[in-house]
Amino acid sequence: MSPRLKALQGAQLGIVALTLLATFLAAVVPHKHKSFTFGLLYPLLLTSASTTFLIAREQRRAREGALTKAKYAKYALLKLAAAFGLGFVGFVLDIATTDGKCDVQRPGETGLWIRCVKVETWQGAILWLNVFNWLFLWAGVFYSCCMSRRTEGAIALGGEEARIGLDNETENDEAIARDLQAQDPNWRA
Repeated sequence: MSPRLKALQGAQLGIVALTLLATFLAAVVPHKHKSFTFGLLYPLLLTSASTTFLIAREQRRAREGALTKAKYAKYALLKLAAAFGLGFVGFVLDIATTDGKCDVQRPGETGLWIRCVKVETWQGAILWLNVFNWLFLWAGVFYSCCMSRRTEGAIALGGEEARIGLDNETENDEAIARDLQAQDPNWRA
């Protein structure tokens, strides 16, 4: 498996781990707006479940040697689609569990306010976790677009064609290209 793909999967699984840690801390540590904090965590929790499932499938395919560019693109798009769908479900859960407690905004007080609740450092960290979750999901989609094709295995090029390319330059690529062109029956000098 590519080191870039491992790093991307590691980042996505890191978000999953941080989400689980944030959920544990939100449940254990007492604070004023517990339902609001869990409302911010619902989309992350649901997205983390789908991301973990799909990364496990990606890694299994990679171990089997069957993870192609097309399959990875499918998994990346499935992760993104699941994130949109489960994010909406999380939003609905957030709205359904809102307790309606509001903070009083004093004149001259600044900061981020969401649904009449002042976002504290803890909730801000969860919001940043959401941002990075989406960033890494989109990075997976963009990586699938520029993922290099396999140079070994079932779909690798064979013979002289395998030696043409930027990864491993040969002593005379132009001569090999002329040889291949001369072997083509449709080519005319």
